[in-house]
Amino acid sequence: MPVIRNISLRSHCNDLGGKIWNPAFRWTTTYSVFLELTDGKGRIGTGECWCFDSSPEALLAFIKTEVAPHFIDLDLEQAQDVCAKLTAKATLTARHGILASALSGIDIAIWDIRAQSVGLPIWKCLNQQGSGVVDLYASGGLYGQEKDEAALAAEMAGFAADGFSLSKMKIGGESFEHDVKRVCAVIDALPAKAKLIVDGVYSYTSDQALKIYDALPQGRIAAFQSPVRASDIAGMKRLSRASVPVMATEAEYRDEMHRQLIDEAEIAFLQTAPIACGGISRVRAMSDLAKGTNTRLSLEVSSTAIAMMAACHIAAADEMIAHVEYHSIHTVFFEQLPFEFPVSTTGANEMPATSGLGITLDHARTQSECLITTSSLEKEPRQVAE
Repeated sequence: MPVIRNISLRSHCNDLGGKIWNPAFRWTTTYSVFLELTDGKGRIGTGECWCFDSSPEALLAFIKTEVAPHFIDLDLEQAQDVCAKLTAKATLTARHGILASALSGIDIAIWDIRAQSVGLPIWKCLNQQGSGVVDLYASGGLYGQEKDEAALAAEMAGFAADGFSLSKMKIGGESFEHDVKRVCAVIDALPAKAKLIVDGVYSYTSDQALKIYDALPQGRIAAFQSPVRASDIAGMKRLSRASVPVMATEAEYRDEMHRQLIDEAEIAFLQTAPIACGGISRVRAMSDLAKGTNTRLSLEVSSTAIAMMAACHIAAADEMIAHVEYHSIHTVFFEQLPFEFPVSTTGANEMPATSGLGITLDHARTQSECLITTSSLEKEPRQVAE
């Protein structure tokens, strides 16, 4: 089996100018952190790590010192055991979140090499009987400078014109009355069969969320994302019991939370970012959790084409994945995506037959951070807690 010989860390800075926002963030500068794993035959596997900090330095340092050394000279088939041991060790170190981000990048890159080694795209390596297609929804509808209801409606109608039958917009950043007007303006501008996801970004109580959902046009809201605090299991359960199609949460990585969201909150969609929750392997485990329930998975993407391709491969292999987010703002390297644009009017976008992830990192547009090899590591023993 392939053996990891070195790990390269790279980063990218995206300047969004602070002109758009949601109820929680005004988007200024965002960063992306990438891992490239090289095996003994020179194959390069690419992965991405969740990075929503004001600087990538903490994540890069953590990967370099606490994560990457455990994977150098490691057989790919041993990787899952190492990931499990590092996760268990995090109980003592209290580094669960940043570790999940780091291991996400490692896991995606390993799947890339594994699929390349057998000459298959990742989705087919995951499931030979997979559909090979992915349903995408358009994500936008943020608040913006000089962005009135007419401009918002035109933006969202543009997604429908591009072939998206499902799109997402933000609410929770204005008054109840104003946000209801914003949503109604968008729905009036959409084709009759088009539906909408509204994202509250954890802004409401369950009372408030139910009130605004009841005020929106019935039958047109496909999901209500993050209506209440991520920890408010009782609030989400109340909304689910009131027939609100709750989507939660986004970057959650804890198995116990995923179980609560499915079993107790009874949400319609368990949303996760493959680059935050632990990678492709972790999403597969979440899919297994949801089997036999009324919950399906939805994959979050709000960074780069690397994350986008990872999510699409999972969706193309797994019928439990309802849809994948196609962002209109966070679009780093999206011109490299192999999808035709406009997207398929049927909603089913075919994945490429290229082996592996089907996309490589543009080194000219990323910054090299470090190369980790056997010789670059300190001479101290590299031990993982049992």
